[in-house]
Amino acid sequence: MEKYGSLMNLIDGMASDFLFIDGREIDVPTAGKLLNNLDELIKEANSQKVFQLKNVAGGLNSLLEKTILDDIDDKEASFNVLEKGIALMQEIGESFKNTNGYEGDIESFMESIVALTGDQLLEEVVEAYQEESQPAETIEEIQDDSLLRDFIVEGLEYIDEIEVNLLNLEQEPENLDCVNAIFRPFHSIKGVAGFLNLETVCDFAHILENLLDRIRNKELSVTSRLIDIILDGADALKALIIELKENMEGNPGEPLEIDLPALKKRIENVEQDVSDAVEVKRLGEILVEDGAITEENLEQGLEVAQELTPPKKIGESLISEGKVTPKQVSQALRKQTKQVADTAVIRVNIKKLDDLIDMVGELVITQAMIRQNSFILSNSDIRLSRDVSRLSSITSELQRTSTSLRMVPIKQTFQRTSRLIRDLSRDTGKQVGVVTEGEDTEIDRNMVEEIYNPLVHMVRNAVDHGIDSSEERIKAGKPEKGLIQLKAFHRGGNVVIEISDDGKGLDRDVILKKAVEKKLIDSSQDLSDQDIYKLIFLPGFSTAAKVTDISGRGVGMDVVKQAVVKLRGKIEIDSTINKGSTFSLGFPLTMAIIDGMIVRVGTERYIIPTTAIRQLLRPVKKSYNNIIGKGETINVMGNLLQLVRLYKIFDIEPEHKNPWDAIVVVVECENSSKTLMVDEILGEEEVVIKSLGESLKNSKGVSGGAIMGDGNVGLILDPEGLFELSEV
Repeated sequence: MEKYGSLMNLIDGMASDFLFIDGREIDVPTAGKLLNNLDELIKEANSQKVFQLKNVAGGLNSLLEKTILDDIDDKEASFNVLEKGIALMQEIGESFKNTNGYEGDIESFMESIVALTGDQLLEEVVEAYQEESQPAETIEEIQDDSLLRDFIVEGLEYIDEIEVNLLNLEQEPENLDCVNAIFRPFHSIKGVAGFLNLETVCDFAHILENLLDRIRNKELSVTSRLIDIILDGADALKALIIELKENMEGNPGEPLEIDLPALKKRIENVEQDVSDAVEVKRLGEILVEDGAITEENLEQGLEVAQELTPPKKIGESLISEGKVTPKQVSQALRKQTKQVADTAVIRVNIKKLDDLIDMVGELVITQAMIRQNSFILSNSDIRLSRDVSRLSSITSELQRTSTSLRMVPIKQTFQRTSRLIRDLSRDTGKQVGVVTEGEDTEIDRNMVEEIYNPLVHMVRNAVDHGIDSSEERIKAGKPEKGLIQLKAFHRGGNVVIEISDDGKGLDRDVILKKAVEKKLIDSSQDLSDQDIYKLIFLPGFSTAAKVTDISGRGVGMDVVKQAVVKLRGKIEIDSTINKGSTFSLGFPLTMAIIDGMIVRVGTERYIIPTTAIRQLLRPVKKSYNNIIGKGETINVMGNLLQLVRLYKIFDIEPEHKNPWDAIVVVVECENSSKTLMVDEILGEEEVVIKSLGESLKNSKGVSGGAIMGDGNVGLILDPEGLFELSEV
């Protein structure tokens, strides 16, 4: 049933996040993300009265909280229960969606969580099932107000203690007593916050505690930049505790101005952040490095310069003594100035940057409106025409510059993936090397994390399924060590990421046989190699002989495809038996702007992404066919492609109802191509994508909207969704 669609979206999102967990360890940030998802799921399940689902989600919530606090010794058992819980939630959600109820048993699963957590609230839920009575409608969080007040008072005292000891640590970077004096308050805040179910405070204190632990273990050196990061973290904790205090007193203040995700990112990338702090060398040091003077000359020059009244600058003193020439000092000063320029980096709040790009997008829309204004078009004033043209040029340049501010190199993503490959090769006992190329290729910052998840699963498959064992490789005449190559480059308006391996390659016969066994396709279908390869993206498809920690559960590649499609990307596969496979993932450079073909159907205008368009044509009458079992088709270069009448999907009156009078747009998706019938092609334009809002965000066939030059809204079409609608 459609009303349970939001529940299924939440559960499927959790299943996707869980799929991409590295190894079988749940770290604090990952657990925190899953906890947030579970909270949302519990609220939604409660509002829709799906109590079995709510109680399972509540049990998983308790399990994850205990995991964060290290109260569960058997991490393997915890991971297994979490895995079963997500599968059970999917089962319950599907049952309610199809039958408006669930007849299965959750008692044994809840008992397995109680056995791990010892949670008394969950025991009550289990007892309710054992008594065959209606399960409790809510799982209340019990907090003692007096404990909470004590925590607020002590927490603020702990922050004051931390600030004092941080200043001491900056004066004595090697003093481990100062480090321990800072570590202990963070640890205390984390422990009590966890007991009181204050997840955000607990999570953040744990991250800062880990940072201090790295300093204790000599993994990080104490610098002014590092002290700044810890002070910012302490300020964030203080703000969270003060917000908690105001809420308890019934005086909720303004929302937090601190960007916690950005601060967490700074802490996670602390080594890079600290290494960015390059100190500018002094003039005398540069002259010594250049060989213009010796260390002794420099010391003597400094003494002479200080003895003079008034004291001279070191450069002037060395010149007057004849130790260096003015040219040498000038060259050293230029080097020093260049260092200052190189280190003049300003840090900008991410939200401010996103707001800037949004406003530039509005500016682009406004200048398009001005350019297409009927008064401007009909005006013959040469100066006005020149000014409008100049405005368009400046706006385009501003748009390119602002978009580039959000671009980051893909190097860090490749480094994380390379580390994962090394860990997986050790786990599987295979020898696997990694080669990266194009690490400086830039991509939209907002897409980095979204792209990493598909990469994780694909390299897991490459190591587990693709790369053969050393014995098999030697027998096949290959090097004993396998190779996975990660490559990134720009092609047109897209960034392409390739994952290649020199392993077994995809076996089309095995894939075809498995697809027929699972009744995913009809064995009589005549499929090309590409069509067969893309069967691996179907839900539930797996050719693994056994399930491992790495892959083979029959989930994953369909989620990979969903993640890629969500980013308006495409996947292509090239594979040769015993030589290896290459998966090419193409993504737009940015999620904010799209190149689109503007088409008209009746009085409405739509935008089709140019990346999906293969061909435009006006078909002749004899190319049109209406075939039983296939419906309306158009013969395009010998291929019969299904005809999709957009006016029927959107229920509007068209100008043309005969395909040979209209224009046909050949559009391709992952697994097929179809033709869209439109009345007119209005042109190609770069448009700013606008969200359709919560109520329309899941509408099939439409991925967003764009404000056109005349101020009206044009819908951006989603070819994959249109294909699904045309088959209903």
